[in-house]
Amino acid sequence: MSHTTTILGNLLSHLERSDFEKAVCEHLGDKRIRTLSTFDLLKTLVYGQLTSAYSVREIESSLAINHTKLYHCGLKSVKRSTLCDALEKRDHHIFEIAFNSLSTKAKLVAGTSGRRFKNPLKIIDATTIELCLERFNWAKFRTTKGAVKLHLKLDGDFLYPEQATITTGSVHEVNEMASLCQKQQEIYVMDRGYVDYNRLYSIELSSSYFVTRMKSNCDYGVEKKLFSSKTGAIRYDGIIRLNSKNGRESYPKPIRKICYHDEEYDRNYVFITNNFELSAQEISDIYKSRWQVELFFKWIKQNLKIKTFWGTSKNAVFIQIWVALIVALLIWIHKVLEGISVSAQRIIQAMKTTIFTRGTIRELFYKEKEPEIPISTQLCFQGF
Repeated sequence: MSHTTTILGNLLSHLERSDFEKAVCEHLGDKRIRTLSTFDLLKTLVYGQLTSAYSVREIESSLAINHTKLYHCGLKSVKRSTLCDALEKRDHHIFEIAFNSLSTKAKLVAGTSGRRFKNPLKIIDATTIELCLERFNWAKFRTTKGAVKLHLKLDGDFLYPEQATITTGSVHEVNEMASLCQKQQEIYVMDRGYVDYNRLYSIELSSSYFVTRMKSNCDYGVEKKLFSSKTGAIRYDGIIRLNSKNGRESYPKPIRKICYHDEEYDRNYVFITNNFELSAQEISDIYKSRWQVELFFKWIKQNLKIKTFWGTSKNAVFIQIWVALIVALLIWIHKVLEGISVSAQRIIQAMKTTIFTRGTIRELFYKEKEPEIPISTQLCFQGF
């Protein structure tokens, strides 16, 4: 069977070119550009992500060595200086828009069947990516450290990155909470670093729900005890109100408090939520699902290039992280639409050495069965 696309082309097939070019026009991405268009830059950076290129020089050398294979991928050899200049000057918002467009497509692919609860479950968290302050002096995080933060909303039912923002490391997670938790009729689960009662009340006012851990210094009074036990997983379920003046002003409504006991580690966890409909066990299970975002951060740091960077400017770093998120979404979409059961890690490992091969990602793991060739008995005996 002949193919007119390559593995790289097949991966990028779900990226809407029209949406990308619209973003390029909006941010003047190709203005006065002669050799490397913004879409070519995206393809080159996707190639660098999938091959785990250590530097821009390695991308340049790798493309030059494979110059005879680039035509069918729609790629071109690129000079290091051209690529560095593009990372410096192309607006990173173009790639953010491309990510958001893919996220909208992923939402359509996921659908609504398979959700565990009536409301969509969303996991909110952030991860810090450390940088050398001497080279990245715009990213001051501590006195001697630099960093950027990736703030993420992960779909808790289908486990794809739905929304993201990137900031310098000095921006606290709670400051990005409003942009990540602005939709209605959703369940947001987050750790206690996001406990800001004013922002939690905004979630309440938007007809959404939150599940998080209670801070140890929370000043509250019990309004009603719903359940209490010294044994079992659920130790306490009740309704409370904040006592302090600031607390009452920030969150004037009652809050549900649940105490869950982890038998494995013999430890109690105290959750707060504004959801009074789900059972205490379901609320506890919702918080357990928060671990999925930690696994996603671990996966993307181990399998894509977001810990070492090809440029030192803020724009270059942000572009590289956005492209990594784009690759993660593209792989997720392919896995779902084409029914690929192997892990995303195995897909990346297979693509590293077959990226210029003609074919599809699915065919890397599910080869079409070759027709059996009848064997003549007479030929078997000839020559023996």
